[in-house]
Amino acid sequence: MLLTVLKFITGPIQTNTYLVYNENKKSFIVDPSSGCDKLIELIKKESFDVESIVITHAHFDHIMGIPEILNISPNAAIYVNPLEKAMLQNAELNSSVLIGEDFTYQGNTIDLVEGEIAIGSFDVKVFEVPGHSPCGIALYIEKYLFCGDVLFAGSIGRTDFAGGDQRKLIEGIKTKLLTLPENTIVCPGHMGRTTIGREKKTNPFL
Repeated sequence: MLLTVLKFITGPIQTNTYLVYNENKKSFIVDPSSGCDKLIELIKKESFDVESIVITHAHFDHIMGIPEILNISPNAAIYVNPLEKAMLQNAELNSSVLIGEDFTYQGNTIDLVEGEIAIGSFDVKVFEVPGHSPCGIALYIEKYLFCGDVLFAGSIGRTDFAGGDQRKLIEGIKTKLLTLPENTIVCPGHMGRTTIGREKKTNPFL
């Protein structure tokens, strides 16, 4: 499979929203925040088939673009971990109220749990890494790791939110993510890309 990954910076706190597609223009989107105009423009222009929306965790800045995507791709399936659903459906829990919004998503979802699964046309491996949120996930496909706010270049996710636990977060990163090949490209929820090898060598939290 020829896999292409494009990053779009969206929403009020510069969330990385990813479009992942193959040579047949089958695609999925990771963590759509609000303001997906450029992403939507490209989807329409290139006639991408958006099969799925993958939510790494349900804080507001990773979910507020769901309606925008569904507006153009109404059949896209929403994948989220079961322990994140309460946040998806509650504006206080997902913290959208903190920016003056009252955002929830009450539609159908598909459980995204640890293991090897198919998401539309794509075979992926899912890791459950709680600590930043009740049960954030990291999605591994070919050489890419989409990890939301679990792991960043030189840092890790905050753990002072509800459901946060720094010990669990670091343990999950070390036992699950750092065992991946060192050339794995880490695509985090904010800021720039990194690699597993770089984080093993230089991340002060690990």
